[in-house]
Amino acid sequence: MGSKEIPYQHKDILFKSLTEIFSNRVLNFYDINTAPIVRAEPANLPAIKVQQKTMDFVFYLADDSYLHLEFQNGQGPKELERFLEYDVALYRKRGKPVHTYVVYAAGITQAAEVLDCGSISYCARAVYMHGYDGDSIIEDLRKKILRGDPLEELDPLKFAFLPLMKSSKSRAERAVEAVELAGKIQDKVQRAFLMGCVIAISDNFIDQAYVRKILEVLRMSKVLRALEEEAKDEGRKEGRKEALKTMAKKLLLKGMNIDEVAELTGLPKEEIRNLAR
Repeated sequence: MGSKEIPYQHKDILFKSLTEIFSNRVLNFYDINTAPIVRAEPANLPAIKVQQKTMDFVFYLADDSYLHLEFQNGQGPKELERFLEYDVALYRKRGKPVHTYVVYAAGITQAAEVLDCGSISYCARAVYMHGYDGDSIIEDLRKKILRGDPLEELDPLKFAFLPLMKSSKSRAERAVEAVELAGKIQDKVQRAFLMGCVIAISDNFIDQAYVRKILEVLRMSKVLRALEEEAKDEGRKEGRKEALKTMAKKLLLKGMNIDEVAELTGLPKEEIRNLAR
């Protein structure tokens, strides 16, 4: 979708947050007509890559099918072709039906949903964020948080999608602002959960400078340490090293040097040098 990925080693832990945020509430809210979500799944499977890109999010559903969810700043037939390739790869890998929805950021009010390839007709349903006033919504959230009021049922959804809403600020600026605001929440579990959701949604369209700003917010709020402890407690170590290597390769391709990649992923510099060869 965008240019830079949030490069930290706990993205697998965010899957738990994503499964919760993309519950039946959000499916109903955006009129996404699928079976209930069971869990979020890694989207960086080796077989599901197109031109060094991976799917944004994949969810396993209660009817033994998959929901493929993309977040887009732009639209066009080439994007639909890419999503088609993803879905074919996922189907070949899992052998299950795939339902694709594309959430378009503010500024896009109409996008093609069907790619007609003759015998093959591919459909990716569109969801539009243009009608949501991000400036008004973040101010309402700010007032609640600063007063210490409990968040309402739909507030976590609003937090997660703030960077995609219509706004007087850039999406990257709004993402940082949303993470900073979430960091002021008193409940540490809810704080880490909401910060993780904003980061996961914003991952693909914020650039290197804003990556560093968000990482600094995370360090100051101790969210990275909290995620690390959660990973330790739950024993979620399987596949993390491979996920880090995949992330490091992406960062190298995007122009980061070895020292930067080592700092942001935690991988040894020698291992990163080998990946760069």
